[in-house]
Amino acid sequence: MLGNRIKQARLAAGLTQPDIAQKLSISKAAVSKWEKGENIPKELDLLAKLLRVNLHWLRTGKGEMLVQDIRLNEMKTMQVDEWDDTTPLHSDEVEVPYYKSIELAAGAGATAEVDYNGYKLRFGKRFFRRKGVQKENVICFPARGNSMEPIIPNGATVAVDTAKKEIIDGDIYAICQDGLCRLKRLYLIPHHQIRINSFNSDEHPDEIADLNHVDIIGRVFHCSFEL
Repeated sequence: MLGNRIKQARLAAGLTQPDIAQKLSISKAAVSKWEKGENIPKELDLLAKLLRVNLHWLRTGKGEMLVQDIRLNEMKTMQVDEWDDTTPLHSDEVEVPYYKSIELAAGAGATAEVDYNGYKLRFGKRFFRRKGVQKENVICFPARGNSMEPIIPNGATVAVDTAKKEIIDGDIYAICQDGLCRLKRLYLIPHHQIRINSFNSDEHPDEIADLNHVDIIGRVFHCSFEL
């Protein structure tokens, strides 16, 4: 049962129900209902990231629970090829621009001036197909600040699909507002307004803004960071 898997993953991560509630800006009662099987999380992918478990396992109970569950004998046989900017792309790879000097702040914000120095990141074509994105629509940025922790920690690299600007409640978007670029969860509210939400709501309370005054760069579909 999904509720049992959520509880198993939560305990394995050393978290309490109040911990989950605080990090996801929801009530403790909601987490309790998940584990009792009385309700289903709307944002199962975010919960999986928080608990550091495989989304497919959390949803179905099939496969490995932990995302980084690699057996020792497999690690010994894995080979990593070195590459640099001059290394030709493999047939199953794509390159996308990485705006290293621009920080999409997960906090107060950063200036939106574009200063692209030719940095690129490589992704597998299969990954893009699975995510439903086209390489020409993808840009990457480093994130700064703590407002989106623990989902997007300080220093993480985020990938943004600039073709996805339509707001889906609870999804994470790169936005520019009054000259500042930020990463936030967005929710549509009446009178053509949006609620701008941070996971770390204790330090970064919700904001209400006129949708016409917010430039949506695109939807965040991937985040990577070093431990």
